[in-house]
Parts: sequence; C-alpha cells; structure tokens
Amino acid sequence: MVSRAMVSGISGISLRNAGGRRPRPARMSRRIAKRGREDDVAGQNGYDPATGTVNRRAILTGCLLCVLAAAASAFAGVARGADGEWAQCGPGLRIPARPVSETKPGDDPEAIGLSADDGEFVEGGVSVFTGNVQAERGARQLLTDRLTYTADGETLDARGNVRFWDEGLYVTGGQARAEDAMAEVTVESDPSYVIEDRHGHGEAARITLSGGERIIANDATYTTCNPGDADWRITASHVEFDQAGEVGTVRNMWLEFMGQRVFYVPWMSFPLGDRRKTGFLAPTYGIGGSRGVELTAPYYFNLAPNRDATLTARTMSERGVQAIGELRFLSRAYGSGRVEAQLLPSDAEFGDDRAAFGFTHRHRWSSRWSTDTRVEWASDAEYFEDLGTNLAQSSRTHLPRRFDTRYRGDGWNALFRFRDFLTLDRAVPPMHRPYATLPQVLVRTTFPERNRALNFGATAELAYFEQRARTTGARMDLRPSVTWPFRTSGAFVVPKVALHFTQYALDRTEDDAYMEDAPSRWTPSFSLDGGVFLERPVTFRGRSLSHTIEPRLYYLHVPFRHQDDLPIFDTGRFSFNFAQLFREDRFSGRDRLGDADQVALALTSRLLDDHGGELARASVGRIHYFRDRKVMLDATQGPETASSSDLVAEAEARLARRWRVRAGFQYDADAGRTARNTFGMRYRPGERRVVNATYRRVHDAGPEEAVEQADLSFAWPIGRDWRAVGRWNFALNEEENRTLEAFGGLEYESCCWGLRMVARRFLSGGMDDYSNGVFLQLELKGLTGVGYDADAFLERSIPGYEDEFR
Repeated sequence: MVSRAMVSGISGISLRNAGGRRPRPARMSRRIAKRGREDDVAGQNGYDPATGTVNRRAILTGCLLCVLAAAASAFAGVARGADGEWAQCGPGLRIPARPVSETKPGDDPEAIGLSADDGEFVEGGVSVFTGNVQAERGARQLLTDRLTYTADGETLDARGNVRFWDEGLYVTGGQARAEDAMAEVTVESDPSYVIEDRHGHGEAARITLSGGERIIANDATYTTCNPGDADWRITASHVEFDQAGEVGTVRNMWLEFMGQRVFYVPWMSFPLGDRRKTGFLAPTYGIGGSRGVELTAPYYFNLAPNRDATLTARTMSERGVQAIGELRFLSRAYGSGRVEAQLLPSDAEFGDDRAAFGFTHRHRWSSRWSTDTRVEWASDAEYFEDLGTNLAQSSRTHLPRRFDTRYRGDGWNALFRFRDFLTLDRAVPPMHRPYATLPQVLVRTTFPERNRALNFGATAELAYFEQRARTTGARMDLRPSVTWPFRTSGAFVVPKVALHFTQYALDRTEDDAYMEDAPSRWTPSFSLDGGVFLERPVTFRGRSLSHTIEPRLYYLHVPFRHQDDLPIFDTGRFSFNFAQLFREDRFSGRDRLGDADQVALALTSRLLDDHGGELARASVGRIHYFRDRKVMLDATQGPETASSSDLVAEAEARLARRWRVRAGFQYDADAGRTARNTFGMRYRPGERRVVNATYRRVHDAGPEEAVEQADLSFAWPIGRDWRAVGRWNFALNEEENRTLEAFGGLEYESCCWGLRMVARRFLSGGMDDYSNGVFLQLELKGLTGVGYDADAFLERSIPGYEDEFR
C-alpha cells in the first residue's frame, strides 16, 4: 500500500485494479451568472424606464462590431439561451455527464482528490498515475489516461484523452497542465470545448482557464451550429476574457457565414456580462420610397453607470446624411430622462435644412411628489412624414410641450400642469389650433368608499387658457358630491348627488363679443346606479362552469342650463359606446355639461371557468330619454329629439383555447341602419401560428366621415424551417377604396441562424402618396443580429406574433 502522507497537498487517493468499475453518470453542476445594476442605463434600445434595468441583448447582440461579446459569455460559461431557441437543432449539443467521483477529498475543500487504476510515487515529490485517472478540486474535474503530479508547486501534467469539466464548460484535448492546485488549467494538443447552455462549441490551439476569472484562447473558433454543420462561425488568433474586470479583448477576428469571410476586426475590446462599454452598435439598413437606400451607423458612449449617449449617422441616398444624437440619464436623486436632437443639413428632396428636438424627464422626488416633462419640436410639417421610421410617427400633427407636477396626499391628490402644442402644419388656421393651459391646477379627493355610509368627494380645477386668435381666459370648476352606496355580494345600489359650478374670467375677441366677461354656470345633478349579480352552475361537455346574468340600471338627471355664452376651451363629445351608458356627462372637459333626464338599461352575461377566468362575455344596453337634449357644442345645432339612444352591444369569447372572438354593434333604430359595427377574430393553434382578422365600419351622416376598413394579419409556418408573415389593411368605403398598409415577408430559421425578409407599402401622405420599404434582418443565434429591427416591427403589426429566433 502507498501511504497517503507521501503525497503533499493531495487528499483522497484511491487506486483501482485495471478493469475496475467504470464511472457512473452524474449530473453536471450548473451556475447561471446574473449581474445587474439598478442605476445602469443600456445602449440603443436597451433601457427599461419602468424598472431601471438594462437589456443586455440590446447592447451585446445588437452590435456587429461586438460579435465576440456573445462568444465571450459563451467561453465564460454565462447561460442565456432560451429553452426553445435551439428547437431546430434536434437532440442538440450536450456535455457528457461527469463520471462519479472516485476521490475522497476529506475535510479540506481546497485539496485535490485523485483516483486511478495504478500509481507510482517517486522521490522528489513526483507521482505518476495511469489508467482512468480522475483529478478533482471543487467544481473542476479532470480525466486522463496518464497524470504526473509534482508536489512542488502542486502541478498536474495530463497526457492522453484529456477531458475537463468546469461549471458550464467542457474541454477535451491531447494534453493539459494544471498549476497551483488546479487554479490554472491549460489544455493543448487540438483542444475543443462545449458550452451546453448556449449550444456553443469550437476548437483552439490552446485554452487557459485561470482561477475562474480569466480565459485565454489562441487560434480559437466559436459557433452555435450543430457539429459538422457550421453555417457560421467566428475565428480569432487571440481571445482573452477578464471576468473580474468584465472586459474581453480579441485580435484578428473574422466572422464567417456560409463558408465565406464577411467581416474582419483587427482588434477590439468589449464588455462581459451586463457591463457596458463605449463602441459601435449594430448598423441597420433598408430601402424606402422617399429616402432611397438607407444605412444607419450608431456609436455608443458609456459616460457613467447612470448616463449614456448615442451618436448616429443616418445616410439616405435620396436626401443626404442625417445626424442623430441621444443622451439618457437615470438617477435615484434626479429621475430618468432623455434628450434627442436630429439634424439633416440641406435635404436634397426638401431643399432646406431640417431638424427636430425632444426632451423627456420623469422623477418621483418623494412618496408624494413627482414631475413629468415632455418637450418636442420639429422644423416643418412634413418632417416626421418624410423622416419618421414608422406609421405612428409619420402621422403626427401636433407636438406636445408639457410640464406636470403631481402631489399625492392622504385622501386627495393634485396636479399642476403647463401644456401647449406645436402645430406642425402651418396651413392650419390659428382659429383651429388647440388651446394652451398656462397653467392648470386640478385637485381630487381619493377617500376609500365606505359601504352603507355617506361618502364625500370633490374635484376642483383652476386653469388659464391661451390662444392668440380666440377668446382666452381663466376657468374655475368645482364639483362636490355625496354618495351612499349599498353593496352586497349579489347586488348594489349607489345614489349620488353632485353640484357643478363653473366660473370664467374672459378676455374676449370681437367674434365673441356676445359673451360676458365673467359668465358662470351652476347645475345640480342626481344619479342612481344599481345592479344585480345572478349566478348558476352549468355543465358544458362535462366541464363545470358558472353562468352569470348581470342586469344594470343607471338613472341620470341633470337640469338644463343655457351654455351658449360659455367658451369652448378643451371640451369635446365622447364617442358613443357601451361605457358611455354609465357616464355622468356626454361631454369631455368642463365647458359644457349635458342636460339629461334618462335611464340606461343594460344586461351583461358571462361564462366563467372553475378558477373564475372569463370564457365568454356579452353585453347589450340602451339609453331611454325622457326629454330632448338641448345642450350642444355648436350653438347652431338644434336639440336632439330621439326618445332613445342607439342600441349598443359587445361580446368576447375564448373558444377551445385557440379561438378568440370579439364583436361590437351599434344600431340606429330611427334611421333603421347599423351606425357602427366591429368584428375581430384571432386563431392561434400554436406558438408559431396566429391569424388575426378585423372589420370596422362607422356610418356617420357625412359620406366623407364614413369609415369601413378590413385588417388581416398572420404568421404561419411553411414547412419546418420557413414561416410566412403579412398584413393587409384596406379601406373599403367607396370614397377611399385603397390599401392603407400592406406588407409580406418570409422568415427562415435553421438550428443556429435565421433570416427575415419583409416588403412593406403604406400610405404616408395624400390619396396616392405611398412609401415603400424592403427590410432584411439576419440573426445569428447566440451571437448577434444585424439589419433592420424587423422583429419589433412585426410584434407591433401582428397581434400575437412572437419572435421565435430568441
């Protein structure tokens, strides 16, 4: 027998006879590294203002010049792959199970445990082990055919069939050397490695792992494709990952795609984990009708842990080069905000310089005080139409300029607001431009409701309205109210009495000379809201469900007050729908208070599952008027004399977990026609499949105001690797009869890469002013995505769409 004491620094030596029992499979230990900073701000499109966290993928994998950053995480063993990301890879890449440990490390966790079939101890502190040799220290485990241990320096030299396991990493090679009690391990002689969590693997001439903090690889390759089918890979002469400093460097890096070298970097450094670093972000490109071929190249500045900036050059072949700058900040002391400026000198199509500016800031100064600021500006009316990147941005007509201060008290809150709008279209007459509120103060009580007791509430508003071409002035509005709710588990009755008082101080124009300088209005109101909740158990196809019937009655009485001598600062009329049945006023704003003597009758029925989830719901209702309505926005209009409102109904159902249907209906009995109707359907049989269809029709008095549109969108697989996506939004009414937006595209997904191709045509201006675009996006799974951000566009345009490349 060999004395264990003869080998310094080694514990748990065990020798097995040749042909002894083979190692049994053991589960590999894993560690998922997660890092983050509450005050970090990510790079382009990577910051979540709601939580103050950073989207690492938007920084690392969105950067063509930082393609090695994802590989850095792979070498470092950081697990980020989604479970379904590698579904196309079949069984995929797996790390061999660790053999059952044959060592007995004893009480010292830092000691090396060794086992082998045979061992020889020689003078000088050198020991030689042969046959199924296992060396283990902590999470590191080394298997080889022959191992030489030197006590001086605690080094291990392995020769033949080397296999090395670390947390999330598996390396094989012909030989290896471990120093300082396996704190530093170097694998040579054609080593290869596997990172199972990222489906990553590659080869290198030499791989050195130092203390779990530094990894150095020479002449290394990396890919997430299946072995033997590397559609893409990266190669580099030298890669170094400093996990302690969270920085990686690479020399002579090539990105290869389909066997061709497509991108080269002689040297670069990049962040590891969630740490950010100054550098280029991913360029995007596309083809647009009015902008031509478009290419953007953003550069990211990591200014501080809570500040960053992005400077982007946007080249458009038909217009010129646009500069875009963005500064963002996030602080517990000063809140979050963004400053953005855009400049396009000498627009070749427009014939002049063009610019835009935006500033936003939000902060909660304490548990009671918060502020919200938003300021936007553009040089001309067509700026967003010509240079906007999406339909919502290109259709903007007014830019807000607003500053809000909010206070939350005990049982009340307050809003102090300055608000104005910049009208982009200078052709809009001043008379038709919106008022500015300079300022507006709104106070509202928020006492919790007490059942079967008197509840007092109030809202108060004081505002000054400014407009150069119209009557201006101040408005004070007070609305105290009293309720006495009576609620049980199956019914409720809520009577309410309120007083509405409004006082003006006006600076009139000649057109409004008929108004008084200080007109006022006071009006009481009474409402009674009541309903019953009836429920019964039902069985459908052997499934226990609950069926409810919920009748509701809402009576409203507001006496008529003459209001034609009052200005209209910010008041409009609500669109009629099911929710409008139970409103206290048919007008928004405080300049008009609708007279009423009416009762609304409604019925809702629901079908609930055994967990209370809503499977189906249907509601129908109507208002019955006991007198004509005389208060109008336009004094030239006569009173409304109909004895009842339109009949409104809405329904929604979830069928067989695949179908979701919703519909709305509004019927004008006096005209004998449908005033509004909508229908929507979604079919989603699986994660990769969704079809949406929507129809909307609004029949108003004027033909020019009629709306009839159909919208169809889908994402559907074509075979195993392909998926078709598309949308068609069409105006069906005779006055338009045209496509509002249409796009179609294909997605291809293989094991380790995907491609999106989308062609789009949308109405951007007048009757026949269309914009066209073709967008491409290449996604190298586990590494990076380059090209236009088509996945975000499809998520916005196709309800239920999910990016399957992630």
